[in-house]
Amino acid sequence: MSDICSLVDGKKLQGTGYPNLDVKYLRGEHEAKTLNSGKFVSANTLMILVDGENSGEVFRTPIDGYQGSTFKQLSINDNMNIEYVLQVINLHRKILRENKVGSAIPHLNKKLFKAIDVPIPPYKEQQRIIETVNKAFVALDMITESL
Repeated sequence: MSDICSLVDGKKLQGTGYPNLDVKYLRGEHEAKTLNSGKFVSANTLMILVDGENSGEVFRTPIDGYQGSTFKQLSINDNMNIEYVLQVINLHRKILRENKVGSAIPHLNKKLFKAIDVPIPPYKEQQRIIETVNKAFVALDMITESL
């Protein structure tokens, strides 16, 4: 994983009002508060939860705003299919949740995250894998709805 992505912070800004893109806002649980300073992230940025119970969960920002304090930006190499990398991360979420570090506030084990082995097939094969996975999820959804 360390060869194909990195965890970074947004650029610090002050004096500009933007919404706070915290986990509750990104989950649709409440409206965003406006802040006048913070680490700026643009719309459609991938952010990974690094603090808290659900460390390893990835969100895509719907709007420009300030990065919530429990997040890092997930920057994925341009040579990789983003959805493919997100599926690999999703496959490892349970392991990441079960191996958090810190006692008072659990944190994403970044060493474990960076050590995740990611098979890297050619780009077109990554696309075919994602298409197959998506079709399987659609079929599972249809089965679940029919029960």
